[in-house]
Amino acid sequence: MASLDKEKVSSTLHAIGDVARSRRAKRIGVGTLIFLVLFGLLGFFAAPPLIRHVAEQQLTLQLDRPATVRRIALNPYTLNLEAEGIHVGERGGQGEFIDIGKLTVRPSWASLFRGAPIVSEIRVDAPRFHIVRYDAQRFNFTDLIEKFSTPSKPGSKPVHFSLSNIQVNDGRVDFDDRLLNEKHVIDNWSLGIPYVATLPSKTDIFVEPKLRARIDGSPIAIDGKTKPFAQSRESEVELKFDRLDVPKLITYAPAKLPVAVRNGTLSTNLKLRFVMAGDTPALRVSGTVDLNDAKVTSASSEPLFAARGVHVAATDLQPLRSILHFDEIRVDQPVVDLARDRQGVLNVEKLAGTPAAPAAASGASAAAPAAPAAEAKAAPLDLAIRHLAIDGGTVNFDDRMPATPAALSLTRIATTLDGFTMQGRTPARYAVSTELSRGGTVKAEGTFSLAAKQADTKLTVDALALPALQPYLGEATRARVLDGTFSTTVNAKADWGKTPLDAQVADSELSLNALKIAAPDAKAPAIALSDARVKVTKVDLAARTAQVESVDANGLALDVRRLKNGAIDLAALAAPSQAAPARAVAHKGRAEPAAPSWHYEIGELNVKDAAATYTDLSTPHPVKLAFKPLQLNVRKISDDLSKPLPVQLQATLNRKGSLNVSGDVTAQPLKVGLRINGNRLDAAAFEPYFGSALNATVASALLNAQGNLAFAQVKDAIRASYRGDAALVDVRMLDKATSDPFAGWRSLALTGLKASYDEHGTDVDAARVTFSNFYGRVLLDAQGRLNLKDVVAQESGPAQSLTRDAGKGEPVPLSPQGASAPAVAQAAPAAHVAQQAPASAPAVVKAATPPAQPVRMHVGQLVLQNGRVNYTDNFIKPNYTANLVAIKGMVGGFGTESTTSAPVDVTANLSGNGPITIKGSVNPLIAKPALDLTATAHDIELTNLTPYSAKYAGYPITKGKLNVDLHYQLANDQLTANNHIFIDQLTFGEHVENDTATKLPVRLAIALLKNSRGEIDVDVPVSGSLSNPEFSVGGLIWRAVLNLIAKAVTSPFTLLAHAFGGNGEELGYVEFAPGSSQLTDASQGKLDTIAKMLADKPSIRLDLIGRVDPDKDLPGLRDAYVTRLVRQQKLKEVVGQGESVDTASVKVDPAEYHTFLTRAYKAADFKKPRNLVGLQKTLPDDDMKKALADHAPVDEGSLRTLAQQRAESVRQYLDGKVDASRMFVVAPKLDAKGIEDKGATTRVDFGLK
Repeated sequence: MASLDKEKVSSTLHAIGDVARSRRAKRIGVGTLIFLVLFGLLGFFAAPPLIRHVAEQQLTLQLDRPATVRRIALNPYTLNLEAEGIHVGERGGQGEFIDIGKLTVRPSWASLFRGAPIVSEIRVDAPRFHIVRYDAQRFNFTDLIEKFSTPSKPGSKPVHFSLSNIQVNDGRVDFDDRLLNEKHVIDNWSLGIPYVATLPSKTDIFVEPKLRARIDGSPIAIDGKTKPFAQSRESEVELKFDRLDVPKLITYAPAKLPVAVRNGTLSTNLKLRFVMAGDTPALRVSGTVDLNDAKVTSASSEPLFAARGVHVAATDLQPLRSILHFDEIRVDQPVVDLARDRQGVLNVEKLAGTPAAPAAASGASAAAPAAPAAEAKAAPLDLAIRHLAIDGGTVNFDDRMPATPAALSLTRIATTLDGFTMQGRTPARYAVSTELSRGGTVKAEGTFSLAAKQADTKLTVDALALPALQPYLGEATRARVLDGTFSTTVNAKADWGKTPLDAQVADSELSLNALKIAAPDAKAPAIALSDARVKVTKVDLAARTAQVESVDANGLALDVRRLKNGAIDLAALAAPSQAAPARAVAHKGRAEPAAPSWHYEIGELNVKDAAATYTDLSTPHPVKLAFKPLQLNVRKISDDLSKPLPVQLQATLNRKGSLNVSGDVTAQPLKVGLRINGNRLDAAAFEPYFGSALNATVASALLNAQGNLAFAQVKDAIRASYRGDAALVDVRMLDKATSDPFAGWRSLALTGLKASYDEHGTDVDAARVTFSNFYGRVLLDAQGRLNLKDVVAQESGPAQSLTRDAGKGEPVPLSPQGASAPAVAQAAPAAHVAQQAPASAPAVVKAATPPAQPVRMHVGQLVLQNGRVNYTDNFIKPNYTANLVAIKGMVGGFGTESTTSAPVDVTANLSGNGPITIKGSVNPLIAKPALDLTATAHDIELTNLTPYSAKYAGYPITKGKLNVDLHYQLANDQLTANNHIFIDQLTFGEHVENDTATKLPVRLAIALLKNSRGEIDVDVPVSGSLSNPEFSVGGLIWRAVLNLIAKAVTSPFTLLAHAFGGNGEELGYVEFAPGSSQLTDASQGKLDTIAKMLADKPSIRLDLIGRVDPDKDLPGLRDAYVTRLVRQQKLKEVVGQGESVDTASVKVDPAEYHTFLTRAYKAADFKKPRNLVGLQKTLPDDDMKKALADHAPVDEGSLRTLAQQRAESVRQYLDGKVDASRMFVVAPKLDAKGIEDKGATTRVDFGLK
């Protein structure tokens, strides 16, 4: 094979030699030599002047500026071109534009074969550029840009070229900024570009990429290395800037910045490495960047940002691969100024601005072709920071959005962040601390991992001044925070990789100190708090649970006022004082699902050394209550409102009495069980609430209470009870008009008190009632009116005196009601009149309406101790005064349901006369009061009664004594009274003429009654039935009879209920469940009472009026229809199984209700919803019931039938108990109009005839 190659080479050389020795070849060689010589001569000597001329001409023409070239040299064989002294002047020839010392260009002969310019080397020595800026966008070269910036034609191909080894040495740029009146110099400028081409070339590259210069004395250096023909095209560039003046550089940015950079120097030491791996470019950056003494403001010179220094050290930045690794980021003494306007827009938001419409349109058009590229999944951001530090930072916030502008500052901000990475799971550690200008420090430290989606923190807030937050509180409350600090220590952790977010707070504490809150226009605080602490055990955001160990409040002071309009001032503080400015925010109308409720537990609430003052300005006289000191302890607080809360309360009211309360309180349903211990509580402080209704003023009243209080709410009913002792002591009541003493007592004590209240009524049971050291004044004025009737004040007019006679008005005859005081003196004449007067005419008495909630009372023993009563009669002329003193005694047990009478033993002394005793038994509070009393009064001087004898008998008494023995018995409304009167030596004086004296012969009557010893000894029996309108004391009973008749006509059932049982007007109807005509047990019991009543009143007839309420009975009929359908389905199943079945007893149990409801639904004949495959859709029970009810055959005729069925049900029940001829079913009423009572509107009304 090798020998064969040698033969070919030898053959080729031999052929070439033959050609060279030929004659033709010699002629070609000579011609070529001559061409080369001529080409050299023309190139060396003729071409340079020509090129120089053409260059000057074309430069002048194209640049529109005078251009000259001092010398041009050309080597035609190497194609090297040198030009020296290139000068381009300014337009018009005034000034210099461009000067180049020397330009060397070395083209390559390969350009002839490649069909494109290929330049091996370009070197520019000592270039000088003179640039002038006239305005923001116009320079001395602007015309050239406009001339040569014509866009290429659509579809044109790029020009192929290759430029290698580009060098610029010793360059200089003089920049005259006439807009800013500044001049800049860029000198010592050298530039190296290894390769710029659109055409591959094999030119030898010996130039390294670089850029070196000084900008106004600040050096910059950009050095690089490149491998232009390597497959990776690897390049490396070093960027070194030293204290570049940033404001000057920013001034010439092509786009106008929204901010103004006032100060700052930039230094860099960066390395940029570019590698093309296949079609994927890679750019790596490392090094440091330092920005010192930076200051940025808005265009209007408002401060935005400043920093003493910003240092960034990057280890590996690959922006094309979303890799950002920093070794250190350090910011020294940064200052950030934020401002928010009245519309809630931050100054930084305004700086972002809104892009112009053309730019937006351009962006939209550019986004269209970029859409396919966006489909490629972007690489995840790989951000890592080994160490970040912010030291000595400040944030100033000027907020104009609140009604009261706020100015807040965060100072001495210190932040560190170590080991941060977005890809690694190793948590980064951080620490942040700052101080608030208005007071307080905030610290936070912890770790977090974005990759693991976990974080933990310890937040510490110390003495945060709350008044600084007042402008923001104004949007939520009218209250003003005058003083106070907030502190907290929070330990929290979060895992946002879980759904829902797993965030927990544990072992944390919150505290308030020296808190003072006042109303908008008040100087004194309405709420004050010395200190309060909350210890948090755990808060779980995902589980929505919170556990609080304790809440402690010390020195709480509340000043509560009820204003004249009835509003509570503290409640008004909760209202917002101003509306927050509206901000336009676009929201989609989408309802958020309801979040699960929170569950919380608070171990203990402690309120110590508290004080509360309450002033009520809505009363005629302000009520002032002061509770100080006040202690409160509540334990086991939770969201489970059904659990009881142990409560303890100690307080002092108005610096007089003490109150101790302990027990349990349950919120839902409301239930209270408390032990009450109150000692000398100022009850007179509450006098303004009821004092306006009295003509007496309660000057003093103290309440003692030791017992157990219970309160509960069961559905809509309230139940309350009290067990223990109670006493009202040191009571003094004054005449409101004169301030004279009116009544009072040392003590009114109830021992062994049992009081309860519920829907059935009120029960009061006192084992012992002791009334001691009591006194009172009884006055009969000149008009014959007893002052006790004036204790309750009139709605208008001045206060009526209870202790003095007004002395106005005409005297009126003493009525039987007014004659109660001198009853002893009138006993004999009254008895005589009673024996002679005919019986009063029969009349029907209107019974009193029994209360809807009756009061049942029982007193085990009533003890009277050392009482006195002053009686003054100004109706008699001359006036009469008597003092009943040394009142004492005992009344045994009595009550509203007592079956036995209470023993009575009471004694007293009539001042200046003998003793008075009352003994016997009494049962005054039962439905039919009973008594058996014996009263005695001996040795009463009749001369003291002369005013009465002169007025009614016409004769004064000059001598005589009176002994009275009275025996009264009352049982079953039958009164039997035996009045034994013994008068000794009664002597009249001369006759006194007056209009009120009787016309009977008094002297003759007295003479007939006296015995031979001058004694009158008579028994005056009085008997009669209190329930009988013909009772002999007709004058007293007659008005009651008339009232009884009136009430019997207007409210017959109330009267009958009192006699036969029941509850007032409720006997006038029976109720039915909506849609039903079936009587309940309660309704049957009421009908039994009606039957009993009719049996006792054979002349009364009964009307039955069936009624319906469409609003209630229509739904009821529909429900009954559904129930009937379900029951029918069960009947189908149980009937026909071979056994007898009582269909009336068939019931649907809850466990099988769903089955028979489903059958009833399927059997119903109406259109039902179906699923996607056409089958009947399965519905929940409630939906099936609703569908069946909606198709129930119910109309107005159904209502009429229901009303008639109800009346018929009542008639059938009463049939056999009441004669049918006495019952009438009348036309039904098909609405609820005219019903004024509180009973159900689904009923049968009764009428009596």
